[in-house]
Amino acid sequence: MLRWGYRWQSRSKAASLLVAGAILLFISFIFVALSVKGAYQAHRLATEGRIATGTVIKKGMHRASDNGTSNTSYDVSYLFTTAEGRQIESSDTVDPGPWDQIVEHGPVAVEYAATDPTINRMKATTTVMAVAYVVLFVGAIVGLLGATLAVMGLLALRAVPVSAGTSALNSYAATARGRNEVERPPILKGRVNPWIVVGGILLFGGSIFLLVGVFVLRQERLFHAEGMTATALVLTKNSHVEYNRQNNSQETKYDVGYRFATPDGRSVQGSDKVDGRTWRSIRERDLIQIVYLPERPTRSRLIANAPGTGPWIVSVLGGALTAGGTLLLGYGFFDAAGKHRKSRK
Repeated sequence: MLRWGYRWQSRSKAASLLVAGAILLFISFIFVALSVKGAYQAHRLATEGRIATGTVIKKGMHRASDNGTSNTSYDVSYLFTTAEGRQIESSDTVDPGPWDQIVEHGPVAVEYAATDPTINRMKATTTVMAVAYVVLFVGAIVGLLGATLAVMGLLALRAVPVSAGTSALNSYAATARGRNEVERPPILKGRVNPWIVVGGILLFGGSIFLLVGVFVLRQERLFHAEGMTATALVLTKNSHVEYNRQNNSQETKYDVGYRFATPDGRSVQGSDKVDGRTWRSIRERDLIQIVYLPERPTRSRLIANAPGTGPWIVSVLGGALTAGGTLLLGYGFFDAAGKHRKSRK
């Protein structure tokens, strides 16, 4: 007697679609959770926003430190009066550029919601609100794609007839006529040549190493040939923890943000990754020496942060991995073609 039921197979098309859909829905949830508050406030301000002139109470800068915050932030506290005569005290986080231009006890433009003045912002933070809309839109698109894949996975599930007491794997088994051999399930018939898999992985990883190494070497050559030095003002210090799969450990990455002026008076912001020792020796609002490309001043780095022999090592390693991966891929395809010809005879 046969019974019908759904069998979960981790390598099936339905399982792949469901897993991909679940991952995209999870990512969408994170995007929406991070942006929904900012998008809601931006909507309220866009529909019922009013402008008022406030007074700056104080300016604050929170330095990045080992024992405190990991990122430098700038904020402004201000006081404004609504059209109804209600006084509201609030604060907002701004970029270093607008923060420099704001003067304590000076005027500042404030936008607030008429029905709820506690929803307010400085006019200098309009870009931040726009980013919230963009993040929310991206999250919605990712969520729609995830939901589509999940529905396709559910529709791909099929009821498979399974004999009572027989597993899904054994339901595919059938005894060949005249022999005592058991036919393999269709999912186990096709096997990828291991040389092709290893070669593909080495080629992909080696190509990334090679491209990164060549790019850094080319940029360093331009810095030495065309680079100009300038004095920059340190704006931010950031640190974050990344997981290193090779060492199976966590590593802290450090970077420094700064602003400098070109000879023609153009103000340029840049950033550079540094080691922990350099990061701790630099303080916000200090002056540091940087080098930049005159035709592309957005490309810059600290003078004291020369890469040394690192790019050469990365380039050589990438070239070796790329060459090895190409050879293994060629051998794998040649071996697979030979086995295919033998099977047809």
